[in-house]
Amino acid sequence: MMGPMSKPAALRKPPNIWVLASVTYGAVIAVTVLSIGAYFYVAPKRTASQQITDAERSMAVGSVWIPVYPGATLEGTASAKQDNATESTLNFGTKDQADRVLSFYQAALQKGVFRFATMTKTAGGGTVRSMAHEGKTTVTVTIRTTGEGSRGEIKTIDRDTGDKGTRN
Repeated sequence: MMGPMSKPAALRKPPNIWVLASVTYGAVIAVTVLSIGAYFYVAPKRTASQQITDAERSMAVGSVWIPVYPGATLEGTASAKQDNATESTLNFGTKDQADRVLSFYQAALQKGVFRFATMTKTAGGGTVRSMAHEGKTTVTVTIRTTGEGSRGEIKTIDRDTGDKGTRN
């Protein structure tokens, strides 16, 4: 038995699909706007001095990817081709002491494509040398002490031996 207020199923009006779609899309847009706002509020800000973030810890210097010392400030890069070799450099500065930076590069240049890392210490810093690409690339990291911490130079020399093989 049906009550006086109920309508038969055939006479009921279906819900308006456009209202449902508008509410759903409105909720999606609101969540997107809130997410973007939260990202800009929480995300770390970059400084004008080109502070290198954790996501950018490796850089291509010549034909190899070299890890960049954590917290280092990039000061410049250069590359020059001479005869059968290409020399590339990356200069950086850090507030850490030279011994700590040298230890970082000694460990880093013994992994992956790098072979035969050697370290030479001096009174004001030192040098770490390694080879890559079966001896075709020489990597030299030179660190020197400064008043604010230390400065570093990563230099690669890529020798062109004439073969057209690929490099890592």
